[in-house]
Amino acid sequence: MRARLATCLALLLAACKGPLPEDFRPIQDSAAGNARIAVSMNRIISGRYRTIAPTCVGQQYVVSDATNIQPAGGLSMRPGQIVEFRNYQPEVPTNVTSLSAPAPLFSPNLVKPYNTATEADETYSFWRYEFPRPGVYEYFDTNMGEPGRKVVDSYYGTVSYIGESNAPKAVVCVDAPNCVASAACLTGTAPEGTTCCSCLGVCCQVDANCTSDKTCLRGRCVDRETGE
Repeated sequence: MRARLATCLALLLAACKGPLPEDFRPIQDSAAGNARIAVSMNRIISGRYRTIAPTCVGQQYVVSDATNIQPAGGLSMRPGQIVEFRNYQPEVPTNVTSLSAPAPLFSPNLVKPYNTATEADETYSFWRYEFPRPGVYEYFDTNMGEPGRKVVDSYYGTVSYIGESNAPKAVVCVDAPNCVASAACLTGTAPEGTTCCSCLGVCCQVDANCTSDKTCLRGRCVDRETGE
């Protein structure tokens, strides 16, 4: 409720000064409906607070043999499906933010009393997001770092970032229904009009899920040289 009031106030103040800038990003409400998967942002393990390593949710493929690309594990995600993000330490601010995904993700800080629930004696605050279109949704928690150098608009007070992020990133990858998983899709040479699978070479369990120039690190295919 507090976050929604703050957003409304920001909108009213901006309206008094003129049109909102194109990069204005209001906090989004939690989606209605059942979640396909719940993602833990953190957890209490053996009585101690632990931040969960960034995850990669999406269909995995064997792409090491370009002549025989096949689905191989992972969790397929389709447009319209929902992911629930959970903060198991609801006294500690945690959020879900994306600046470059196919669609914006901007949750409020998941702290009490926002959307609290209890499961197996563990209380958490949650936010659900319905992914509207195919693509690779890379997100982070702004409390764990920032996506570059912060720049504050002197007129509107809105915030943008430039440069490289220092926040650990996680991924939800969404494939289009009946998408094509082929070598041509992997190399970007598929015929015009082909609906290629977005998740080729993105999420992984082993190096065979990644192209030859990448390796599997914490569930994500990353560059062998830079780790990005």
